[in-house]
Amino acid sequence: MRHCGPGAADVAAVTLVAAVPLALGAAGSFGAAGFMQHRAARHVPRTGPLQPKLLRELVAVPLFRWGIVCSAVAFVLQVIALWLAPLAVVQPLLVTGVLFYLGFASWVLGHRPDRLITTGAAIAVAGIAVFVVFAGPAAGTNRFSGTAALPLGIGLVAVVVAALAIAVRVPGEYRALPFAAATAVCYGVTAGLLRGLLTSPDLTMVWRDWQLYAVLVVAPAGFLLNQNAFQRGAVGSVAVAVITVGDPVVSIGVGAAWLGESLAGGALHRTLQVLALVAMAVGIALLARRAQQVADQVSRIDEPAGAA
Repeated sequence: MRHCGPGAADVAAVTLVAAVPLALGAAGSFGAAGFMQHRAARHVPRTGPLQPKLLRELVAVPLFRWGIVCSAVAFVLQVIALWLAPLAVVQPLLVTGVLFYLGFASWVLGHRPDRLITTGAAIAVAGIAVFVVFAGPAAGTNRFSGTAALPLGIGLVAVVVAALAIAVRVPGEYRALPFAAATAVCYGVTAGLLRGLLTSPDLTMVWRDWQLYAVLVVAPAGFLLNQNAFQRGAVGSVAVAVITVGDPVVSIGVGAAWLGESLAGGALHRTLQVLALVAMAVGIALLARRAQQVADQVSRIDEPAGAA
């Protein structure tokens, strides 16, 4: 039977059976990739935003190349999940990548997750679960509407431009924050563009869609900005939180404004959705703070190897 894309009636079933484990698999691979890339990025010379020189420096680090492999696996799993389910289902689940990041780091350091990690994980996972259950996301037209997309598109471009302008003016370590904001926007927009492509009536003709070429620009830009953020240490934990929480928030907005996806209405459902997102943000903030501490520990124990 030819797949015609999930509709509102079958979104829940498709999500539970296929999209959720695929999204969690992508989160695991992203977590491993982030750990490797963060570890590698701290050992190459710092560069300005969106400079390909940074990528050339990183590719010379073997650990970074393994991170690229994990990123590729994660991307494939994310693409399949987005083909099956709306953005509001897939993107919040990718937040769990921070848990996998800390899991890999704890394994490398040889100690069990501490109370801060378990508390942050419990809060974040509870927030994600409540949001997915009470959001009741439904697939929309899955085709871009220029009129609806224009205001959000202008706003997102303004955020990226402002973030890059701020990044070149603030002290070195604090550049992580504007880099992280721009990264979150790029990642969220990329997910929206992919969702629009993957629900095209004829996937063999996607090369005609402008979204494909937009992905080829926005996704690499987000990746480079992410590496810029990874190079900053003092406020790195806040940057990780901004990226991790900002990505799904932007994706949900893109899904609603550009693709016609909808969330369950009513005062109770909307209140629970907002509270769930707040809980997710709090949990991720706790985890990100610990993630930065762990990353610094790992950087110290393997500095000679990384520097080489």
